[in-house]
Amino acid sequence: MEPSRQTPPVSKEYWNEHARTFPRFEEGEDNYEAGVMREIRAHGVDFRGATVLDVGCGSGMYTIRIAREARRVTALDVSDVMLDILRADAEALKLDNIDYVRSEWMDFERDETFDIVFCSMTPAIQSEASRRKLLRHAHGKTVFMGFAGRMRSNVMAGLYAHHGVTPRVFANGTDMCDWLDEQGIPYEAHPVEGTWVVSNPLEKLADSCATFLSQYGVTAERRHLLSYLAAFEEEPGRFVERTDYKIDLLIWDKPSA
Repeated sequence: MEPSRQTPPVSKEYWNEHARTFPRFEEGEDNYEAGVMREIRAHGVDFRGATVLDVGCGSGMYTIRIAREARRVTALDVSDVMLDILRADAEALKLDNIDYVRSEWMDFERDETFDIVFCSMTPAIQSEASRRKLLRHAHGKTVFMGFAGRMRSNVMAGLYAHHGVTPRVFANGTDMCDWLDEQGIPYEAHPVEGTWVVSNPLEKLADSCATFLSQYGVTAERRHLLSYLAAFEEEPGRFVERTDYKIDLLIWDKPSA
């Protein structure tokens, strides 16, 4: 089954549903997000005292880390449920320097520019217009993370095969590299690859799988889904999904006029 290269889902309804099982901010310096932030800082991005626009912020896994250093963060997402999760976590941590904006990216109408524009795995940046809009809002650095053609889940592989689904290839990182090259915009590219290992209770993993399948028009049969997922139990009550990924971490400065 050859994967197809398609645009990932961007609708408010999809992401509101996905928010129920989406990862959220996790404390600590030994997790994936902490490692990515160290990588970004190592390549010259300094969030301290900066104004930051986080495009497609989701549940705020990076937003909260950025807000702990930045002067002000504008957190934009299409999903009000994702923003509610972010707001709850930020308020619990007594962070009051985040502005929450529920909007499609192309409907974001503010004229302001930001010291840093940050985009992590967002499907909102796909078109020519959406990329040019990104440039307009940055007067300093832009940090863009996107998939480089590899995101393979051991759990989803069997479900795709069972339902006759051809999985999408997410290559928005590669596509952004190509676009920057076409525009003559210099950038740094740093590959990030590995395996995400996520342990969840059975019901949460089942909900996540059902949501992923729904974007292909598939309604998972609950009995089959729970039976299939039983094979992924690695300790009592904990079901583990492993996802191999490759990501492009791209950093560039505002192009000269």
